[in-house]
This record gives sequence, C-alpha cells and structure tokens, in this order.
Amino acid sequence: MLQQDSFDFLARLKNNNSTQWAHDQQDEMNRTKNDVTEFAACIVAEVSKFDEAIAKKPPKPETCVTRLNRDLRFGKGKGPYKTDFYIVVGLQGIQGLAASYAVHIEPGNCFVGGGAPNPKGPDLLNYRRKVSHGFKDFERIVTSHSFVELFPNGIQSQSGKSLKRGPLQFEHDDPAMEYLKKDGFITREFLPDVRLTKSSGLKEIVDLLKGSKPLIDFLNRA
Repeated sequence: MLQQDSFDFLARLKNNNSTQWAHDQQDEMNRTKNDVTEFAACIVAEVSKFDEAIAKKPPKPETCVTRLNRDLRFGKGKGPYKTDFYIVVGLQGIQGLAASYAVHIEPGNCFVGGGAPNPKGPDLLNYRRKVSHGFKDFERIVTSHSFVELFPNGIQSQSGKSLKRGPLQFEHDDPAMEYLKKDGFITREFLPDVRLTKSSGLKEIVDLLKGSKPLIDFLNRA
C-alpha cells in the first residue's frame, strides 16, 4: 500500500508547484515515485488474479504510472508538475486506446474504476457504436445488482459532461441514447486516502477493479 508520506508530498507540491521547489525536494519526489510504482506492482498482481489477458502479459509497473512532469504545451497557466498520479493497467498501456483499469492518487480525490475515460474523435465514435449495437449486453452489465452495488453512480465520463442532444450518427430514439451522449465510459468510485495507505483497504480496491472487468471486456470486444 502507499505511504502517507506520498500523499503529504503531493499536497506540498500542489502548494509549491515550481521547478526550483521540486529540484530542492528531488529526493522526496523520487521516494514518492518509487512508492507509487511499488503500489502499481501490487495492483498489477491483483488484476492478474482475475483478468487472464493481463496475467498472460502483465505490464511493467513503471509503465503503468503517469508522470508528474506536465506538458506545458497543453497546460498553460498551470504549474510545471501535476499533483496526482494515475495507475493504469491495460492491454495497451497508458497511451493506448483499449479500456483499462485505473487507480487515481491525489490527496482528497482518490478513486478506483476502469473503462475508456477520454476517447476522442473516431475512437469515441467506435465506443459509442459498440454501446449502441450491443446495448442489450451493455445494459445487462450496468444494471446488474453487483455492478449497481459497487458503482451506485453508474457509468460516467471523465469530464462528467454529456451532450444536450444525441450524437448525429445515431437515431434520436436509440435505446442507448442516455449513454451515447457521454464522452467516455468509465466506472469511478471515490475512496478516502486512508483506503490506499492501509492494508485493510486493498480488498475494497480490488473489488472495484474486478467489478469494472465486465465493462472493460465489453468495450474491448472487436
């Protein structure tokens, strides 16, 4: 599990987001990155127990963790560092298009889930077509008792936004329209930070990841 020191570092980074401060705290930054990478190894091992595809080709933990360095081309007006980590476990890695499992690490804003969080253009259209064409299977997954119990907020998008009108590529009375208006398809359950630092929280994390598998499998179908 994560060390509380890692959360403390991220909180301080948020309040001191500068290159000079980070340089002065380089040792602590490296310890935090190593701590998150060790936690990623634990997550990969747990996912491998219930996902055969991941078990056959488990990703290296270090490739599952997002970087703290911000690409300032796309983050104008923000500090040079992100103040959170994602652990992403999937068949195509962090930058891949496949639906994946995810753990978000940020003080006061941790969550666990999986799916396709932020597809763009043709990839978003492809996922929407999967949901529309396979809606009976999709609906069976997201309305099942076990799914609703784990994810009472249902299917979400990373942005939390939905179109006011349905996408033009679909009939207005498409049975899946409620979901087609979303710009992503994920499960997301928020957890207190302590769930990620105490060994007693691992079962809840694994349950949420395992509960996301039917959605991930559906979205990754050809």
